[in-house]
Amino acid sequence: MEILKGKHKPLLKAYDRISKDYDNHSSQIGRSEPSVELSRGKYYMLMLLFVLGEIPMNSLAFAVFGENQIFTWVMAVGVAVAIPWIAHALGILFKRWAQPWWKSAIPVGSLIVLTVGGLIAIGYVRVQYLGDLNTAAGGSGFSNSTFIGAAFVGLNLVILAAATLCSYFAHDKDPHLEHLHRRTNQINKEMRTLEGKFKKILQKEEQQLHRIQQRAQEIIYYYRKINHRRRPDHEKPKSFDMEHELGVELEKDKAQRQMETPTTRFQAVASQPVQ
Repeated sequence: MEILKGKHKPLLKAYDRISKDYDNHSSQIGRSEPSVELSRGKYYMLMLLFVLGEIPMNSLAFAVFGENQIFTWVMAVGVAVAIPWIAHALGILFKRWAQPWWKSAIPVGSLIVLTVGGLIAIGYVRVQYLGDLNTAAGGSGFSNSTFIGAAFVGLNLVILAAATLCSYFAHDKDPHLEHLHRRTNQINKEMRTLEGKFKKILQKEEQQLHRIQQRAQEIIYYYRKINHRRRPDHEKPKSFDMEHELGVELEKDKAQRQMETPTTRFQAVASQPVQ
């Protein structure tokens, strides 16, 4: 219980600090929610699919070097990760286009030229590889290796464009707002997890408390019964008519209030409208 409370307080302080920055920044830019059309989960899933789609295409190209199969796949995976990663950067640069225009145009143009040049080079290697396979097969394997190589380059460009669009729609124009929003959501999730664990502990303690209360009431009833029976005058004491309080309910309520107080503060801060 104390460990959970120790974790809860730093999270609450962090949330209070970030919420103040969030409110100040939101009032400056006039909005409190990031403008994104693609959630983080869907974005990461699509990027993973792009990487998985790139691996088999690149493995064909690097097989021409005649290296060990492991090194071939390592090179293929490296390029497969690099293309979506470049698209990730391009999407952010397009979404957060800086002023003057050349501050964003230079890195965007450099990335596009280098990436397209690299894809053309990989496509050329693919053409050579397919040409060698065609020669080894006596001309019956791949009749038009140049066309197939161009098709591979086209597919890579389509993946690059699609990944760039995904990155564009998954990010906000304001990186600071996006960071604050993501951080508050992370703290919110951690707080809810701790509160869930705390409630489970309270429920378990409440069940144990109920069992103790039941047993205590049975013992008290038995004591009063025997005491009353063995009295010479058989007169029941007035105290026996009074309800006996064990005094443990207050401890449980106190623990409940200690956890609910920061939770209430957390929810109150989160529900405050942006001025």
